[in-house]
Amino acid sequence: MDNLLKRLEEIVDYTLRRHEVLTSNLANSDTPGYKARDIEFETVLNEETLRLKRTSPIHIRAIEAGFQSVLREDDSPAWLDENNVEEDVEIAKITENAILYQATLRLMNDRFKMYKMLFTGR
Repeated sequence: MDNLLKRLEEIVDYTLRRHEVLTSNLANSDTPGYKARDIEFETVLNEETLRLKRTSPIHIRAIEAGFQSVLREDDSPAWLDENNVEEDVEIAKITENAILYQATLRLMNDRFKMYKMLFTGR
């Protein structure tokens, strides 16, 4: 697999994990004391550049192991119940994340079409 496809796969993994975090925030919007969390894309990319080399398929991918370290709590002011989840903000983040996911899948699909044309001549 070429480097672009590997990067696109990593972006898909990132968007899926971020979606889990953001929907968890929405699910806990009424939980007293809950702090909103997010995964920062820039931090994931920086960790990705420092990723350890996998020499065996049974090794844990560093990006998977590293996601917990880039998970950050939102430090915005909390409501009276010490919960700081703002539903509108979370929905906007989910929408932005979905757009990145869809765009990445389109790029992957185009790449696969290119390879198909290359190998089949059509």
